[in-house]
Amino acid sequence: MKQLLCLILLCTCALLTDAREVRPRTNRRMPGAYYSSDLYHRPPNLARIVGGVDANIADYPYQLSLRRFGSHFCGSSVIAARWALSAAHCTFPLPEPSSVILQGGSSSRLEGGVLFTVEEIINHPSYNDFTLENDVCVLRTVDDLSGLHIAPIALDPVGTAHAPGSRAVVSGWGIDGTGERPNILQRVDIPLVSDAECAAAWPAGMITPDEPGRDACNADSGGPLAVGGHQIGIVSWGDASCVGSPPGVYARVAFPGIRSFIFEYTGV
Repeated sequence: MKQLLCLILLCTCALLTDAREVRPRTNRRMPGAYYSSDLYHRPPNLARIVGGVDANIADYPYQLSLRRFGSHFCGSSVIAARWALSAAHCTFPLPEPSSVILQGGSSSRLEGGVLFTVEEIINHPSYNDFTLENDVCVLRTVDDLSGLHIAPIALDPVGTAHAPGSRAVVSGWGIDGTGERPNILQRVDIPLVSDAECAAAWPAGMITPDEPGRDACNADSGGPLAVGGHQIGIVSWGDASCVGSPPGVYARVAFPGIRSFIFEYTGV
């Protein structure tokens, strides 16, 4: 399982979160295997973008807010006319589709933009809520995901690789470095690291950073990691210590088992 986890996840240098909270405010967390180990006993990280700056939704028209219980819950991205992409741990166990709303076209998580009703949610059939393998889901909307500053992002084709050190951008409304949830969309540039580096940074081969203080974490779960206008990853999990190491982990869009799942249901 450990080797497979390294293969299907994309690692970046991590910004880690504040360990003072005992429970996450949203679903982004560590794999269950992490807690079964005697090596670590810290809480799941509270997904946030730390070290980021305000972003204009016009520059990130694919960014969506996945909303439940009347407020922002996770990130998501537009990938087709009626399909959005997110993390399976955001929609596990499967909620009633009518309880999920997607907001697009606004830099603010509180107002503006367009709200889209979801009519179907599909988690990867091999998603494992203990290991967080295959942490991907797709959501189908009743109406087209269209409007001002709303547009799909291209996905990495199967097998696409990006060199360590490549710059990627992650965006979202997760809790920031001050412990507050920003009203305005945040973005941060981070460098990718190799699978070998990532694996070495986690205990027992669960999978260093060269830029501590930058990454995505809880309410950013499910959000897009992009390089050159292509989505290459989905915010999945990371550590809670807030010391700048080890790396954050993203589900790799180009992994065959993930990319084929997305294509099977969305045609993208």
